[in-house]
Amino acid sequence: MGFFSKLDKHADLMGGMADRVGLDMAEKMVDESVANGYRAAIIRCATCREAGACAQWQAEHATAEHTPAYCRNAGWFEALATK
Repeated sequence: MGFFSKLDKHADLMGGMADRVGLDMAEKMVDESVANGYRAAIIRCATCREAGACAQWQAEHATAEHTPAYCRNAGWFEALATK
């Protein structure tokens, strides 16, 4: 898988995770600090070895209060929920 394909895949996983925990990323991205943090979050996601488990978890959960424990962006998502 090429670099940009991998980033696209993980951007999709990030979007799915945001949806599951009730975050409207379009609304959040208006804040420049969130937009800057999003880039770092995509890289953290892209370096995670749990992409398959994440996709499976998302398939099994339409909504959730929290991300799975293995999510490298759990803290980032939690912080966004309070912004």
